[in-house]
Amino acid sequence: MTSLALGIALGLLLAWVVLPVQFVNANPGDLRQSAKDDYVRMISAAYQVDGDLATARQRLQQLGVTNPSQAINNLIARTSATPSAAASLAPLSNLQLALNVKADSAAPPPTLKPGQTPQAIIVVTTPTEAVATFTLVEHTQLSCSDEPGAPHLRFIVRDASGHDLPNVAIQIRSAAGDDTVYTGLKPERGVGYADYEATPGDFSVTLLNARSDTVSDLLIGDAPANCRTDRGATPRGWKLVFQQQ
Repeated sequence: MTSLALGIALGLLLAWVVLPVQFVNANPGDLRQSAKDDYVRMISAAYQVDGDLATARQRLQQLGVTNPSQAINNLIARTSATPSAAASLAPLSNLQLALNVKADSAAPPPTLKPGQTPQAIIVVTTPTEAVATFTLVEHTQLSCSDEPGAPHLRFIVRDASGHDLPNVAIQIRSAAGDDTVYTGLKPERGVGYADYEATPGDFSVTLLNARSDTVSDLLIGDAPANCRTDRGATPRGWKLVFQQQ
């Protein structure tokens, strides 16, 4: 027993004091999850400033992220539950949306001038990041029977294939000011779903960081005294569905 105790003590002395393990140039993929989350937030913040999607992709690959869009989606879900980290939601959403956008098709070939040959033309192109384009495909007024409680603006955002698209920022404007909501924060209703509890007034809506229709004159009226006799005349909400083109 004494020999065993001495062996353990000697092993601990060597491992902790004499020959401790030292990590040099550790791979970012070896970081613990909380440090990886901070790293992804820094990547998204850098993209917010420089708009360099290729570099952002490279940094995510160095972190060992195999599915960047899903990883950011999961991080947004964790971040939304942490009020102190809420400021990073917008950069994360911007990067996630950019990662979902397909690259533009190649530029068309140049037009030859008289006497020129293809070998005589040098074409210099500047790469640009693609910007998603969305079209409003459904615009439905909701009545008091649809919204028996507080009125809401309800949104669904889909990609070009018709699948729900999470982490899309939606700007809502009214006389009271501007607000922003994000799809995917209520996954039980679909990852492309978002809603906004409104008050009576006039609203306009557009998608941020994308080309989209701006929907104006979204009127919401006071709750009618009798919903049955109102017969849907008073707008108590709106359902808007956007789809990527």
